[in-house]
Amino acid sequence: MNSLTIRIADLDTTLDLTECHAATRARLAEHYAAFVAPPSPDAFTVRVRVEPGAAYISPDSSRTWQVRSALRDGRLEFVSLFESGEMDWATRQGALVMRSEGDPENFLRVLYAWRCLESGALLVHASGVIRDGRGYVFFGPSGSGKTTVTRLSSRDTILSDDLVIVKKRAARFCVYGVPFRGDLPEAPRANAVAELHGLFALTKSSEHRVAAMPASEAVARLAACVPFVMTRPAHAQRVAEICAELHAAMPARRLYFLRDERFWEVIDGLV
Repeated sequence: MNSLTIRIADLDTTLDLTECHAATRARLAEHYAAFVAPPSPDAFTVRVRVEPGAAYISPDSSRTWQVRSALRDGRLEFVSLFESGEMDWATRQGALVMRSEGDPENFLRVLYAWRCLESGALLVHASGVIRDGRGYVFFGPSGSGKTTVTRLSSRDTILSDDLVIVKKRAARFCVYGVPFRGDLPEAPRANAVAELHGLFALTKSSEHRVAAMPASEAVARLAACVPFVMTRPAHAQRVAEICAELHAAMPARRLYFLRDERFWEVIDGLV
């Protein structure tokens, strides 16, 4: 197997692994197994190879992992600790060079953030859960409780504890699972989609309750959780427009919660 096509939120990417060792191909095939799709002529293709050498970015004491990226004149440029890549939007052809410690995941995160924005969708720094066929998104900055909510929802379908995609499907906003890992690397990532029934900004508290948010605050909080694509005013404006449309369709609310699963009783009571 010299290539691997993965489908995330109906968007295809082919990893050309011809220049990779068999062990690397096997590892990636296993990692993305739930998202493997047939080859597609519409896929963005990334030629992946591994080269020895020093890290592309020297880690510092405050940030041990950095991702630097920009979309300029239809060309995505990317560099992280052990990876350097690019993608030409016109040809849908790109390349990723990794050190032996590298992994395509950060490049794919950035690539999908831009592809989502292009299609009117958002990659959101959030946890996602499907419960009784309904999709729920819990967003907020690091430390707000996304991983906690995921751990407390182990009996439901976990989409991610770190990133999800929110996208329209048949005129309704849906939440999609992604293969990207957060603080629960051992947790399975479900290749699943569900109509969005709840959108919550997390706040740790001494009680479980839900409160409304003004539209301006909801849009600002959502936009703050959209990574990688807020690099230019036009891109930030587009993110804000999608966040406003999302909030109009499914108003975001504050979820105050304790570290126990009873927060679901509050949410279930809203349905």
